[in-house]
Amino acid sequence: MKIFSILICAIGLMILSGCGTVTTLTNTDRQIASNLKRQNSSCVSIPRVYSGVAYNMCKLNSNGSSIYFAPLIGVYVVDSIFSAATDTVALPYTVYAQSQKGNLNI
Repeated sequence: MKIFSILICAIGLMILSGCGTVTTLTNTDRQIASNLKRQNSSCVSIPRVYSGVAYNMCKLNSNGSSIYFAPLIGVYVVDSIFSAATDTVALPYTVYAQSQKGNLNI
């Protein structure tokens, strides 16, 4: 039972460390755009409000095909659920940032 708890905690930390919201709120616009360009995302811009969910959708909507991408779809879906919750908490900040800076251009 203890190993199961440790495994759940490890998975939770991995999901949160790659969380789309954390990525979009802690990195510069240039870093986010560079990351999405590197993955051949077809997104042109990301709104700052609910940016974590939008970031994950841009990663899912990338043109790069990889044999390793299919298993990651589940991770992005779960991460999008956590990102939606975190985006809701960050809403006062992201609404202000959206009004001041506009969309994040890729």
